[in-house]
Parts: sequence; structure tokens; C-alpha cells
Amino acid sequence: MNLRQAVPIAVVSALIGALAGGAYVARRDRADVAPARTAAPVATAAHANDHAAAASPYPEYLSLGGAAPVSFESLRRRAQRDPKFLQDLLQRYGNETAADARGELLALLHAVGGDDVLRYALSRAASTRAEDERVGLDLLGGYSLERAEVRETLLAKLRAGGEPQREAELIRMLTPAAMPDEDAAPVVERLGALARDADPEVRGEAVAQLAQWAEPAQAEEALHRALLDPAATVRSKAIVAVSGSHARSERLKDALLAIAADPAGSAADRGAAAMALQDFRLNRAEYAIWKRAQARADAESGEGG
Repeated sequence: MNLRQAVPIAVVSALIGALAGGAYVARRDRADVAPARTAAPVATAAHANDHAAAASPYPEYLSLGGAAPVSFESLRRRAQRDPKFLQDLLQRYGNETAADARGELLALLHAVGGDDVLRYALSRAASTRAEDERVGLDLLGGYSLERAEVRETLLAKLRAGGEPQREAELIRMLTPAAMPDEDAAPVVERLGALARDADPEVRGEAVAQLAQWAEPAQAEEALHRALLDPAATVRSKAIVAVSGSHARSERLKDALLAIAADPAGSAADRGAAAMALQDFRLNRAEYAIWKRAQARADAESGEGG
């Protein structure tokens, strides 16, 4: 029986949404599916502006450490047409120490984008000084991995190794994007190697990303290994990764059933495993295990609320 139509557990759904970090663009799905054509709704200019403001991920005004707020959009437009102003912003971001001002400048520079910002980001990311590298990596976070320079910079740093926390952060920056298989292959290869890393944080992040980059058959082995990992953090990442991937196999199903039925496991993992099983076909005995796991998760979420 396919359980996709079963009512999801609200608390577990929220957990998976938080851990998964939002939707991603799968390379083949995006290439194969044409965008739907819909008629544009008739709207007043004021309504359109309100809608654009509500949809924008950026703030409406910036203070940049000053007393008088300035329109974000006016600053963005000026930076795009005035190279000197843009260079001043880049230098200021590179030297800024106040957290609020740094956050505003970073949002502005991400919105400006372009080759000038990218060149500056790559030059700072190449530095051996941790502070300079941090500036460069933060700016690179605004660019898609479709850009070969961005992709190769991150991969080179991961191949060089380093502190586990830094490696985990670099892995999180490998957000999937539409690109040819030949360009994606080095990313998949590196993530596959990191999924066997000695550090559990690195393993968990690598498995989570690998499930989005690799073909289901490629990801299945790493996901199964991660579901059985001795580290709870890796198992938790793997459960969410299975839900977000198209990888399906009998051994993945068996591992999820074992987690869902394990009274010694965390309530969050049991509930997440029960939800992941909605994508698998279950026989009568497996369905009974799933049903009990779902009922327990519902009861535990009610106690938590």
C-alpha cells in the first residue's frame, strides 16, 4: 500500500521543513519540465508594488550604521551603474566589524551581484587569512553553482580539507543547481567521499546534499549506510534526506521501519521515519508497524503541544 495519501504528522512535517532548509532545483526535473503558461492577472500599479515588496527577500531600507535609512532599491541601482560606489561598498563590507551593518551590506551586495562582486568574492575567498576567506565565502553564497568559478572554488577547499565545522559549512553551500552532468559529477564524487568522513557532522551534511545531487541509485547506498550510522545526528539527516530524494529500496524501507518502531529512539526520528515511509509501498505487516508508529508520533506530538 502506498501511503502518500495518508495524513502527515504536523509536528514532524514542521521538523522536516526546518531541517531540509527549503526546496531545491533538481537538475533533470528542471530540464524536463516546461514552465506552465498562465495569464497575468490585471492589477493596479500600487497593488503590483505592494506584492513585489512583500515577495522581496531584502529589506526596504538600510541604515548601514547611519542615522537616516536609505532605500534598498536605490542603493542597489546605484551600485549597479556606478563602479566606484560598488567598489566602496565592497571595501566597506570587507572592513566592517559591526554585525548589523555587515548583514545589511551582504544583503545589498547579494542583490547587486554581477561579475565585479564575484571577482572580489573569489579573490577574498582565495586568501589564507581566515577573516578574508570568510568575507569571500559569504559573498559567494549569493551565486549559483552553475557558475564554474564558484563551484570549483568550493570543491577545491573541500578537497584541501580542514576543520570539520568549516567543511560542514562548505558542504551546505553546495546548493543544487541546473547544470550538465559532466559539471555535476565532481560535486557528486566529492560528496560521496565526504559521506564516509570520520566526523559525524561532515557525514551528515554530505549525505543530505548527496541525496539532492546524485541519481537515486547513486544516493541509495550512502543513505542506507547513514540510516544505520552510530551517530544520531547522521541518522536524523539521512531520514530527512530520504524524504527529499527519489531513492527507494527494500533496505531503505526496512531501516526506516526499524527507526519508526524503535522505542529507544528519539520521538523526532520516529515521527520523521514514519512520514518518510509514506513514499514506500508496504505489505500488511509493514503497514501495521507504520500505523503503530504514526499513532505513537501523533500521541507524542499532542503531549508536546
